[in-house]
Amino acid sequence: MKNLVNKIYTKETIARIKKKNKQFGVEHNYDVDLILGNHLIISIFIFIIALIDTTLLKSILIVIAYFFLAEYFFFDYRLAKRRKKLEKQSTFFFQILSLTLESGNNLKNSIDLTCKNMDNDMTLGKSLNESLDDLKTRIPSDTINNIILNLMESNIYGNNMIESLNRELDYISDKIILEAKGKINKMPIKISVVSVLIFIPLLMLIIIGPLIIKVIESLNTVNF
Repeated sequence: MKNLVNKIYTKETIARIKKKNKQFGVEHNYDVDLILGNHLIISIFIFIIALIDTTLLKSILIVIAYFFLAEYFFFDYRLAKRRKKLEKQSTFFFQILSLTLESGNNLKNSIDLTCKNMDNDMTLGKSLNESLDDLKTRIPSDTINNIILNLMESNIYGNNMIESLNRELDYISDKIILEAKGKINKMPIKISVVSVLIFIPLLMLIIIGPLIIKVIESLNTVNF
């Protein structure tokens, strides 16, 4: 399967899928070669089925549409949900980390106290910065990765971690509030659409219904 995938797909495509796959985190370990191989087989199957009922050009367009939609729903859509979840949870995590740093601990000890997940990488021989850099590849959020990058730079150059961390926390909090406000602002539009599609036709039916009944009764009387 791996040889077939390497022959069919470009190196850029394989690298892109591997990057997205790693962003699912350690809890998911998908086989990229198997995913791309199955993706190819399904694409061929869809092409053959479509070719039976339609033209060659339309069959090609259907396969192209499937190709992009499959990647979007399997990777992009799920990663977007993971990003939002991580950004909400990160606020509490980094607040605790900031408090631990303020108590006088260094970055490594603060991370050890805040979350034990970093221990696995460091016990395998990786330095703190290497572990943080590897962590960035498993997180699909630019906001959280910026915080990790700032922590790495502060650890290297001796900058004030607490001030930098608190600024990023304020940014995350503001971002969550703005997203919530955006959803609230969209609610009247959604309600209006529902009203137009459901309530207004029902209201019109209630108003016009008796008139329609009278017209039908009049027609029946004339026919009689």
